[in-house]
Amino acid sequence: MIRNNVEGYEREVLERFEEPTWNNPVVRFVDAKQKDLIPRKDRVWKTGPLLARMEAALEAAERPVPDWFRAVALEVGTGDVDVAAFAMT
Repeated sequence: MIRNNVEGYEREVLERFEEPTWNNPVVRFVDAKQKDLIPRKDRVWKTGPLLARMEAALEAAERPVPDWFRAVALEVGTGDVDVAAFAMT
């Protein structure tokens, strides 16, 4: 998470990604070279669309999408769930 209205390192990150200050929340999915895996998108407010973008990013990175993730995305995508928590061990 990068705050969009502070100086220092966070401002440097904003500039690197050409993000404006004081903008709406933006979720980006980048690879190890900090290149976008899928196009940036702002105004992703709901869990369902966010999970869909996470799945698309995994696919763009040619990484497997776990079955449990697809199940959660399907379930959340059918309703209006605002909060989800994920943990891996």
